[in-house]
Amino acid sequence: MRKRSNRRKPPRTQIRRVRKARPALSDAYWDVTHRPLQCLVFLLPLVILYEAGMAYFYRDGPVAMRPSLAAEELIFWFFSLFGGTGAYLPGAVLLVVLLGWHIAGHYPWKTNGQALAGMFGESVLLAIPLFLLHGQLASLHAVADGGAGFWSMRPPAAVQELLLSVGAGIYEELVFRLIFIGLLNLLLINICGMKQVAGVAATVVLSSLLFALHHYPPIGSDTWSASQFAFRAAAGAYLAAVYVLRGFGLAVGCHTMYDVFAFGAS
Repeated sequence: MRKRSNRRKPPRTQIRRVRKARPALSDAYWDVTHRPLQCLVFLLPLVILYEAGMAYFYRDGPVAMRPSLAAEELIFWFFSLFGGTGAYLPGAVLLVVLLGWHIAGHYPWKTNGQALAGMFGESVLLAIPLFLLHGQLASLHAVADGGAGFWSMRPPAAVQELLLSVGAGIYEELVFRLIFIGLLNLLLINICGMKQVAGVAATVVLSSLLFALHHYPPIGSDTWSASQFAFRAAAGAYLAAVYVLRGFGLAVGCHTMYDVFAFGAS
């Protein structure tokens, strides 16, 4: 009969998967401004101002009679294909997109207060070239159409027009920069295999042309003007460059600052 050995078997070596450490995110201002949560916190006061202001001024009428921007109409149209409706749908889309981007990118749940102040100042500075471009091309921006200057308008009407200027900065950048440039990059670079530099250049050009065209029928209601179209296409290219180089929050900030001050100067 074979004796049972009392020797212990050597323990099995446990093989553990070594998780690759995620690269640390830089806290430099240049990098912080690109983070979706930072952009959301920066833009949230503008979104609340626009949505609450429009709800206040048009509280006595039906939601359908509330004026809306062409970019908002594009969002309403898209979600209507799936049965989605609601006056605050564009704001909800902005919130969901930025939060989804934040979660998918595994960004830290923190914001930089000093960077928020810097983003406001940079938005003003980035709007200056648009003013210079506006003057060089001698064109009128959409918010100034109609011939009524800011100082000749009654207070309620002036505030409503200023609110629309803020809304244009938010939702036109949401549609034509954040969504369209993202989709065009996916199509041209990831699917069609275009090189990165060429793909980004193509998305900037295409998104700026779409941005300029959407102001005219069948989407917008402005009368065709070659000078206006040239300005809007150039402005769209500039804002697309701001979006690519400095992030979504600063593209919205730049656009909004330009719209508000252009309206005030009209």
